[in-house]
Amino acid sequence: MKASDSLAEWFGDAGAQARTMALAEGVARHVASLPELRRLEADLSAAGGRSAAAVLDAARTFLDDEHAVAACLAPLIQAARSDPFFRPPLRHGSSPVHTGLLLFDRPELMIFLSVVSAEAVAAKRVFRQGGASIILPGTRSLYKFLRSGDATLSIWEAPEVDGDFSSSAGTRCRRAERRRMRDGETLELDGGRQTFVIDHAVSDIVYLHATTQVDAAPLSVQYDSETLEFVGASSTDEASSRAHLMLSLLRSMDRQDAAPVFEAMLKSPHFYMRWAAMRDFLGLDADRALPHLREMARSDDHPDVREAAAQTLALLVADDEATEREDVPCLA
Repeated sequence: MKASDSLAEWFGDAGAQARTMALAEGVARHVASLPELRRLEADLSAAGGRSAAAVLDAARTFLDDEHAVAACLAPLIQAARSDPFFRPPLRHGSSPVHTGLLLFDRPELMIFLSVVSAEAVAAKRVFRQGGASIILPGTRSLYKFLRSGDATLSIWEAPEVDGDFSSSAGTRCRRAERRRMRDGETLELDGGRQTFVIDHAVSDIVYLHATTQVDAAPLSVQYDSETLEFVGASSTDEASSRAHLMLSLLRSMDRQDAAPVFEAMLKSPHFYMRWAAMRDFLGLDADRALPHLREMARSDDHPDVREAAAQTLALLVADDEATEREDVPCLA
């Protein structure tokens, strides 16, 4: 029987579909109740989210326990063998070179099981057009290479990202070392100043990735792989990202009655959020935003924000002067 025939038969059999769904729900309950994951939760509770180091210590205990990892994977493998249409009841993600499942998801810790295709890594390098990026994610991470694929990694470092980070400082990244990984090896990185790039792999790579938002850098920073110079940054703070989205929505809806919300966000402790709020505020109500823009250009705590505000203010003043000249009546 061809796979397409099997799929057509499954789609035509409501009972088979119900059994597949029931299997997935049962596996989800079973995995959630595993004593190995309960023990990890207890270790996290004991750590109390005091620091990224304490959270990753709890994660390391789990990752180093081969039986604990196997216990999480066994019901997924067994279910997939029994039903070809079973899909793991876990969140998943993918990119051109990797696929992954989210095994553990708590506010302070996430653990992924990821597979990187050696063929895709090679193809990406051969067929890439233009430059690539080196991204420092901002979060602390622990990687356990179950199958290293005999991979060679480049470890990259850059100035630490903190609340005073400035793109005008001419920051660059640098390659600190190259490392060949072995099966079972662990790699810990501080994403506020470190990251890695896969240079080469002989076979597919399988690894566990534990990451925590505790003590995360305020920004994820991107560098150009050719010039090694700063390219851009984005917030690692989910609340700020959601607030930015809501401000943009209010601006697009022309909700001028929401101006007090924009004014409040101009006092955000995050410099990038203050400037994002100002951009949308100017688009919503430039007259009301202008005094705040002048104050921002004069006294904001962050040099990049002051510079951006000053440049914007100069453009607005130039536009106003040009408009005034155009409005002068011709007396000839």
